[in-house]
Amino acid sequence: MANRKIDREQIIAQALKTLGNAHSFTDFSLRKVAADLHVDVSTLYWHFKNKQDILQAMAEAVIEHVELPDTQLEWTVQLKQLFSNIFDVYERYPLAAVLMVETIPSALVRLHLIDHTIGIITTAGINEQTANIAVTSIDFLLTGLMIDLSIENRFRQQITTQQDPGLAEHVKKIHAQAQSHHLEHMQASIKMRNQLSAKQQFEKGLDLIIAGLQQYLAE
Repeated sequence: MANRKIDREQIIAQALKTLGNAHSFTDFSLRKVAADLHVDVSTLYWHFKNKQDILQAMAEAVIEHVELPDTQLEWTVQLKQLFSNIFDVYERYPLAAVLMVETIPSALVRLHLIDHTIGIITTAGINEQTANIAVTSIDFLLTGLMIDLSIENRFRQQITTQQDPGLAEHVKKIHAQAQSHHLEHMQASIKMRNQLSAKQQFEKGLDLIIAGLQQYLAE
C-alpha cells in the first residue's frame, strides 16, 4: 500500500469516520483507519504513539464541537442547552459516548467543559460536592442512553438484514411476556420508548435531575 503525505488532522477526521462505520467499538482498529486512508498503518505511527493516543485525540476533536451556552442565561436553561449540544454532537459522531468512556479527559478542552458544567450549577448556589454528583449523574444518563442506542441500532440492523433471526424472536418475546403476565409498567415502558425519541427521553431525565437540584436550593 502506497504511503502518501498525510497530516494529524486528516488521520483524526478519518478515524472518527471509521469509528462511526464500525459495528462496535471493539471493531475499530488502526489498520482499518489506514486502509480507509489508503496508507500503510506504519504511517499513522509517525503522528501517534499507539491506538490509545489516537483515541485521546479523537475524543478531544469531538468535544471541540460542543458549543457552550450564553452565561447570561438562567442556570437551568444553560444546563439544558449545554447537554442538548453535547447530545447532538454525540449523535453526529456514532460511538462517541463509548469513546469518552474509553479515554482519559486529560485534554484542556475536555477539562474546561467539565469545569464549565460544574460551574453552571455552583453559580446557582449549590455546593461543589452536590454539583459534582449532579454532573456525574447527568453524564451517566447521557452516556448510558447513547451506548444503549448504539447497541439497539446494531440489533435492529442485524434483525433487518436477518443476520441473527433469533434476535427478532427475543423482541417478540418482550411484548408477549409483558402482555401475558400483565406487566403494566413494562408495557408502559415499551410504549414510551416507541413514542419518544432518544433525545426526548434524555431531556425528561435531565429535567428530573434539575428538579432535584431546584428542590435542594429551596430547602
